[in-house]
Amino acid sequence: MKLEQKGSGQCRSIAHRGLSAEAPENSLLAFALAGQRGVWGIETDVHSTADGALVCIHDDTVDRTTDGTGPVREMTFEQLRRCSIDRGRGLAQCADRSIPTLTAYLDICRRYGAVAVIELKGLAGLEQVRAVYETVRGMGMEDRCMCISFQIERLRELRTLTERIPVQLLTERGTREAVDRAAALGNSGIDFRTTRTGLGLPAYAHQKGCTVNVWTVNWGFRKQMWKRAGADFLTSNRW
Repeated sequence: MKLEQKGSGQCRSIAHRGLSAEAPENSLLAFALAGQRGVWGIETDVHSTADGALVCIHDDTVDRTTDGTGPVREMTFEQLRRCSIDRGRGLAQCADRSIPTLTAYLDICRRYGAVAVIELKGLAGLEQVRAVYETVRGMGMEDRCMCISFQIERLRELRTLTERIPVQLLTERGTREAVDRAAALGNSGIDFRTTRTGLGLPAYAHQKGCTVNVWTVNWGFRKQMWKRAGADFLTSNRW
């Protein structure tokens, strides 16, 4: 997937962990609600279990968001399936409280025509990155996907497999140095936390051929502020 010209004035909406202001984060309901809202992209976090299953959950452990305990990477898929999501907005309306698989998430993105924005999070090396890529490709979503990560090594590993999928380097602070690192990946961008100090960064990023994504932008005045600054994407809990 090649994104539109950087700095074109078009700002795309990305639902953070699904529509997490109205449903438990990274739940099937949150993904479906985001799709129904018509957002451009639906973001999730991908981890690998001990037996290689790819699942959508934010934390390294299941403790915060489910009734289970333990690190995701040390649990088998069967053990993980016994955990039930037990917190978040709209929990009462969440019929399926299991931790979603990457395949189930991609199926929802495909159903609603949304771009899958996948954070390569709990992955350890090329083979697990390859498993994500092969899953995306196997579902025909290679041109409807963007991968992001705080770990530039994961993005570099993805680049050894494909140049078609856009990537974004996640960083707490938007800096020119981070833009330069992201630019070297090709078909790439920077994804940083909202702050007034980064308002001048989109212009520099566009000069380097990079897109700009800002997270997490929940309020109207901040959305307008970043749109005026030239952001290409806004990741939000509210749409």
